[in-house]
Amino acid sequence: MRRKLNVSITNWVYIRGVYPLLDRQKNSKLGERMSRYETRERHTLADNASTQWRELLALVQHAYDSTVFYRRRFQEAGLQPRDIRTPRDFSQIPVLTRDDIREHLAELTSSSYPREQLLSSATGGTTDTPVRFVRDLRCLREKAAVQARFDAWAGMQPGDKTFYLWGARSDYSQNPSRRWLMYERHIMRRVWAPTSLLNPQVLESYRQSLNRFRPKIIYTYPTPLALLCEYLQETGLPCHHPSGIICTAELLLDSQRQLVKQVMQCPIFEHYGAREFGMIAAECEAHQGLHFNPAAAYVEFVPVLGAEVEGLQEMLVTDLLNYGMPLIRYRINDCAVLSNEVCSCGRGYPLVRKITGRTTDTFYLPNGDVVPGVALTNRVLQVCPGVKKMQVIQETLEEFRIRYVPGAGMTAADLQLVRDNLRKFFPAGVRCQFEEVAEIAREASGKTRFCISRVRPQGLHAARV
Repeated sequence: MRRKLNVSITNWVYIRGVYPLLDRQKNSKLGERMSRYETRERHTLADNASTQWRELLALVQHAYDSTVFYRRRFQEAGLQPRDIRTPRDFSQIPVLTRDDIREHLAELTSSSYPREQLLSSATGGTTDTPVRFVRDLRCLREKAAVQARFDAWAGMQPGDKTFYLWGARSDYSQNPSRRWLMYERHIMRRVWAPTSLLNPQVLESYRQSLNRFRPKIIYTYPTPLALLCEYLQETGLPCHHPSGIICTAELLLDSQRQLVKQVMQCPIFEHYGAREFGMIAAECEAHQGLHFNPAAAYVEFVPVLGAEVEGLQEMLVTDLLNYGMPLIRYRINDCAVLSNEVCSCGRGYPLVRKITGRTTDTFYLPNGDVVPGVALTNRVLQVCPGVKKMQVIQETLEEFRIRYVPGAGMTAADLQLVRDNLRKFFPAGVRCQFEEVAEIAREASGKTRFCISRVRPQGLHAARV
């Protein structure tokens, strides 16, 4: 085990003992699963594609046999699972949307699993309000191993000290007790740094925390990390340099990558995933693009007509691991630019040059505070279920325009909830004008923009523009 996974004694103890003991539901037999995915990385592209196709056909048959939704959808399309022999045949299955999940959750759930054995979760939120979904226990465990292998490409193994510069409040305690902090720091070996509000005082506290904790890895959203690096560059204060940085949840811009490499002096690895699927793609040590794990997802690429980016392709994702609620040809609302290269890392995983889609600007407020737009996705949109979609536009320092698509049965109380949550971020005197719209479309660049700022940075951050 130790030699096969190339891990230290400490990592081995966490993989085999600590993680399964603390969360058996998620991490049972984590080591065996990680080893299996490491072996699959050494298979050829052709072998992996062949195996993936068999796994896809098995999922399609299972969905047809065990869900009301897909049995009806196939019949309406004049299809039977036996009709699907090629990718072109597979593309005849109608695309799955978030509205489908919202309206047909019970019918999408597989009858092969008792409902009490399925685990509930929710989609992430950029412009869309989160939608509930379920997955089976095996799926949860496999996805944990998929992510652990992606993390390993960046030099991160279970048990390594990790600093999370993080915005998704569902992933950590909002009001941690002393016992919780001790557990996180000394047993889980991680420190959480919330990113909902940033200013020089907050950034300085994170610099000091990094110096005290001295993590091996920083796991982060790109925008807050770039703001921290701007602060370090402007002040010249010393900061601990990790061995590697993993960025996810939003697009990592080239300018951000260059800044972070210059300040942190370590390699950066971009990961791609979604709440629906977990992590499904990651950058390896060759840094030639992102690899999709063919065991985790089958990804189709559909050309986007009229896009500003040449060769832009919309992604449709089929989850190969979730048999509890099959997601087939799901419109994830992100796009990719394909690559003709063969990655020098030698892994038999397909490669794309870059992924575009979820982007957020940063809001600069009159009092000097900075709010990364990505923070609002978790603290405004996700807690306002009456609003179907939303886009926050900063017109001036004091003026914001909130564009929203009403959900079914939305009331005045839902908009008031949005206002109340925005007040937690924006100081008194900031005005928010609400504008109801029929749809919030993707831009010609392929990006879906939840937060847009038309304001130039102030103070400390102005030099970066």
